[in-house]
Amino acid sequence: MKPATVAAWLAELAEQRRQSPHTIKAYGRDLEQLLQLSGDLPWSGMTPAHIRRYAAQLHAGGLNGRTLGRMLSAWRGFFRWLGRRGEVVSNPCEGIRAPKVAKPLPRALGVDETARLLDTPPSDAVLDLRDQAMFELFYSSGLRLSELAGLNQEDLRTALEEAEIRVLGKRSKMRVVPVGHLARQALARWGERR
Repeated sequence: MKPATVAAWLAELAEQRRQSPHTIKAYGRDLEQLLQLSGDLPWSGMTPAHIRRYAAQLHAGGLNGRTLGRMLSAWRGFFRWLGRRGEVVSNPCEGIRAPKVAKPLPRALGVDETARLLDTPPSDAVLDLRDQAMFELFYSSGLRLSELAGLNQEDLRTALEEAEIRVLGKRSKMRVVPVGHLARQALARWGERR
């Protein structure tokens, strides 16, 4: 009985709602998981505690948050459909969220990549000198992009004279960062050509 109900929902998604075949196939796999986890428990007997337990089992088995989110979305839609047909009183998936998806850290440049970037052939073009000064300042001082973009002429003069620079960082906090020798040289070359 349960597999027939799932098949009816998937058929409705395909025929009436014109869902993509890939979506239908993914939802079919998601509901197959639900069928395996719930065993003989009827749809009307499922509670949020059951759904949380199933999601926890799948997460412990290696499913990531993104996959679990899609799976819970499929289950939620299926129970909504069952509710419209009068087969369940409430949706046991409502309010249940998947684990947060870890955001990958940005990939940092390697030493060789950074050296290639900073060891560009010398050029007397003003924009090339400016770019070289920005790269050197960015790299040697550990500035954030927003901090670099917020610098003005006075900040650059201070960087040349004092070998440090004051920047407005996150949450509007002032911080002082050192300015390396090569960055000061690049700033001086650029300043001579402006």
